[in-house]
Amino acid sequence: MITPPNSKREHSLITAPAAGDDLRQRAGPPGVSRGVIIALLLLLFLGLLDVQIISPILPKLAASFHTTIAAMGIAVTVYAVAASACALVIGPLTDHFGRLPFLRWAALIFAVAAAAAWLAPAFPFYLGARLLAGIAGGAISAGVIAQMADFFPYESRGRAMGWIGAMYFAAAVAGVPAAALLAGNLGWRALYLVLAVAAGCLAFGLFALRAARTDRMMSAAMNAQWPIHWRLAPLVTGQIKAYSHYWRAARTRQGLLLALAVSATASLLLTYLGVWLTDRFGMSTSAIGVVFLVTGLASTVTALTGGWWADRFGKRRVIVLSSALLAIILPVLAYVATPLQLYLACAAGGIFLAVREGPFQALSTELVPVQQRGAYLALRNFTSQLTIAASAAAGGLLYQTFGFSAICFVAAGCSVLALIVAARASVHQSD
Repeated sequence: MITPPNSKREHSLITAPAAGDDLRQRAGPPGVSRGVIIALLLLLFLGLLDVQIISPILPKLAASFHTTIAAMGIAVTVYAVAASACALVIGPLTDHFGRLPFLRWAALIFAVAAAAAWLAPAFPFYLGARLLAGIAGGAISAGVIAQMADFFPYESRGRAMGWIGAMYFAAAVAGVPAAALLAGNLGWRALYLVLAVAAGCLAFGLFALRAARTDRMMSAAMNAQWPIHWRLAPLVTGQIKAYSHYWRAARTRQGLLLALAVSATASLLLTYLGVWLTDRFGMSTSAIGVVFLVTGLASTVTALTGGWWADRFGKRRVIVLSSALLAIILPVLAYVATPLQLYLACAAGGIFLAVREGPFQALSTELVPVQQRGAYLALRNFTSQLTIAASAAAGGLLYQTFGFSAICFVAAGCSVLALIVAARASVHQSD
């Protein structure tokens, strides 16, 4: 039966790994090629792009389906709820069977969901497509991060999680501007067609990729540490107890609260920035894409270097500093008056968001042992997705009632919360 982590395991989290374990983790599991890592990063890129394109095409979606901006926020909520629920189910299973088998099927489901959005004749059908996309997204986000964390020790994991963070912002650099231009010239449906084809090709590649040895070795290693007796009632009961323990234990609870604060900040800004640019500056969809391009370029470069800085100076310290700077710059964004001020403020906000991403991911993956990593990251993603759902819905009301300045101040408050939680966290000797 699955059991919650005990105090002995928790104590081991704040000690450095044995030299032999460190060496094995640095080398990675035998049979893992660069192709596996690249495929994982590309899959994450597509999943992130699918979420981030909502902001620049939100006005076109609302016009196409004859609904309001606030109502379109429901599509974000539906995706987030589906992703969080799926992650809770899939996460523990990846701890037992390995991450890669589930990631392959998630890529295929993602392709089907994008095709369904492309063909959606009305808003309810589009919501159904987003529900399916959320199922795939829940498996992708937690699975990729957990698998990458399995490959690298904590001391150098910031760099690897910097690659993950770079995918978040590369989606904004290369994906969102291109998507905005494509939607502006050919319509938003063409965008989902491209996503469907790209995801289909990646799914085919993942199934064809010879990574069976990796799957077997990772699954065997996890099974050796975490046996499961396949009786449904004990399985469900045990996992519920494990999830509740993560909320009761101080260290793992801090990771969940940090995820809440980080997710709320990003969700509020990315969901309604495009609408505000249209209302405040009269920008077209293509012009909005340029703003995301500038922001994403700054963010992607910073994410790669931020992981290195986190490994060098400590994950927690970098999170605290970047959160403090975000709390300062976000209120400024609401009052920019010229295009130059707009670009500078967006670039600064993107930089501080990116610096925080790598150390945040690395810190989260070290809070539990490897054989519980998928389950804990699933709960963390569940917390993040529910936060995204709530902030997207609340953000629509905030925007319509008080304007974008309210969005910025609430997001700044969330960054202050992240600062406080990270400052009190104690995860590893290197921090």
